[in-house]
Amino acid sequence: MKGRAYLPGTCGELAQGWIDKRYLHITCPIDCWVTAEISMEPGRGHIDGLKGRWKAEKALYEILSRWDLEGKYDLAIRFENPLPSGKGLASSTADLCALLYALARACKRKISQQEMIEVILTVEPSDGLFLPGIAIFDHRQGSQALTITENIPAIDILLYDNGGDVDTIAFNNHPQLFERNQMKEAKVQQAFALIIEGLEQGDRKKIGQGATISALANQTLLPKTNLEVIVEKAQAQGALGLSIAHSGTIVGLLIEKEEKAIKENVRAFMTEQSAYNYLGEYTLVGGGARYNLP
Repeated sequence: MKGRAYLPGTCGELAQGWIDKRYLHITCPIDCWVTAEISMEPGRGHIDGLKGRWKAEKALYEILSRWDLEGKYDLAIRFENPLPSGKGLASSTADLCALLYALARACKRKISQQEMIEVILTVEPSDGLFLPGIAIFDHRQGSQALTITENIPAIDILLYDNGGDVDTIAFNNHPQLFERNQMKEAKVQQAFALIIEGLEQGDRKKIGQGATISALANQTLLPKTNLEVIVEKAQAQGALGLSIAHSGTIVGLLIEKEEKAIKENVRAFMTEQSAYNYLGEYTLVGGGARYNLP
């Protein structure tokens, strides 16, 4: 029995914060794909291919236990993951979601959205990249998982890394996290409203405005170098704004897909920002598993 699944990485989140007594984010999936392949044969539960991936391993054992498969099959697992960890690209979430969907495919079973939420949140606070389209997700408790739209706006993202790395679990256990999130709640609510309206109306400028508001509000929590300067210069060149990894090191410049000259101009001025490493150009896509890629 064999299965394969592809999940997108992310450019952080379009927005994130504390709203109505919950930690929520709006997903920002990109066309940088993580692949998991799994082969299963009746056996005694030997598992090969999870070295260095304790999060995926924990999720796998959880689902094997739920499905009464633990110790009954030998598994050979292979990953292809181009995403660096600790940056806010949802590398580990994409890993374990791709693995779970590949396992379900191999078993000819379906894993429900609720079951996926329950399993991944036993591991760590997780991105909602497994949800279809662009979605709102409660990344700590799973109390909300709502697709806003599956009509994905034509937005390209120039991806930059501000350096270093952030441990997701440590970040979410920071003693001042709640207090600092409360301080920016009004800004996050404004950001969510603009992004949701923009997605529903197909208004890319509103999406960029909302994402930028959330990114700047997050400077009190996890600051990015010269972010205010980057916003000003990028918007002066015609960029929609930027999205960030709210618990990572990533900054993404949002630009309408057809605006090639704007992309070149933004790339040019970002060469002046020595604190940032260019990771490439990507496209906003819908979340959720794929079983074939174009």
